[in-house]
Amino acid sequence: MIIENLKLALASIKANKMRSFLTMLGIIIGISSVIAIMTVGNSLTKAEEESMSSMGANNIMVGVYTESDTAGEMPTFKEETMQGLVKAYGKRISAIGIDSQVGTGTARSQVSNDGKTTSVTVDGVNSGYFKANNVTTIKGSTFAKGAYENGTNVAIISDLFAEAIFGSVDKAMGQTVEINVDNNYTTYTVVGAYKFENNGSMGTKKSTVFYIPLKTAQNQLHSTDVYGFTAVAKNSDDSSALSADIMSYLQKILNPDNDEDIVIYADSLQSYIEEASKMLGQITIAIAMIAGIALLVGGIGVMNIMTVSITERTREIGTRKALGAENYQIMLQFVTEAIILCLLGGIIGVALGVSLGLLASSGLGYPGSVSMTSVLGSVGFSMAVGLFFGYAPARKAAKMNPIDALRYE
Repeated sequence: MIIENLKLALASIKANKMRSFLTMLGIIIGISSVIAIMTVGNSLTKAEEESMSSMGANNIMVGVYTESDTAGEMPTFKEETMQGLVKAYGKRISAIGIDSQVGTGTARSQVSNDGKTTSVTVDGVNSGYFKANNVTTIKGSTFAKGAYENGTNVAIISDLFAEAIFGSVDKAMGQTVEINVDNNYTTYTVVGAYKFENNGSMGTKKSTVFYIPLKTAQNQLHSTDVYGFTAVAKNSDDSSALSADIMSYLQKILNPDNDEDIVIYADSLQSYIEEASKMLGQITIAIAMIAGIALLVGGIGVMNIMTVSITERTREIGTRKALGAENYQIMLQFVTEAIILCLLGGIIGVALGVSLGLLASSGLGYPGSVSMTSVLGSVGFSMAVGLFFGYAPARKAAKMNPIDALRYE
């Protein structure tokens, strides 16, 4: 009986191609809108998650600041404070990254006289900085222990810097570079190079980061003050708990009097990722729900067309009833037709929505990401629309009096 109803439904749709297409149009527009929006939303969420994860999902950003100009002297993270932190939570921390920015200036080779210069941001870093910020050398090495301890004038440059000044990364190794920051000239020896990644953090194609040892930077700044650092949790599942423990520890050390003007924070990047994903997901769903109104309009269209179709086929219904068809069989026939109509519209809508969503994501520069849950949910919902809006016309057909139906002109 189900096969027979499917054949009848497809035959009816085929016999009225244009009307069937126009009936499905509302479903197609509704489903394609929802799928396209969900696809773009998922692509954006995935891109943001990957971008933040590339910065280190286990990272905890720690800092201190004052909320009032009248507050007392702002505390800093001194060496003994950092040592105490490592002693207390060293088993849960894989690295602590500290940096102190000297400033932005121009650089040129001391060997070549071709006049080539480039802009750089000079940043002093400790040994844990590279791990905390996923910076790896592609040539040479990171700084030796002695360079950190003695404040040696050595540097790690980006591949863009090496190509701009020396022509290649290989040619840059061991060369000397003169940096001018606020008319203060300092010479450094290149010991390593890293691949520049423009992830929205420090550095652009016009100004890449020029890394030097932290103590070298502090000697130039005449200050050892540290107002922020990055702690890397060994386990990402522990990052939220560890951030709370670090903040509690530092609060006791740096702000024992609970001065409200002094703010100490320790925020895990994992929590940022989760919050961003949650927010983007909620926005996507809200917009998709608005687009879903088109589905309801499409459903009403299906109900109207099914009512017209039943009126046109009144004599057919009367004949079937006269030949012994039960009410539920008549009802099932027309409900099946409504479901098939909406299902076909849903499938076309999904195909169109996925195509539009991937095209829009590509245009925005995001990697395409299609949610199979959304696809399957949309197909299922389109069938539910057919069942819901096809029920009333089908029930009307099932209740027809066969004698009156046969007399219908």
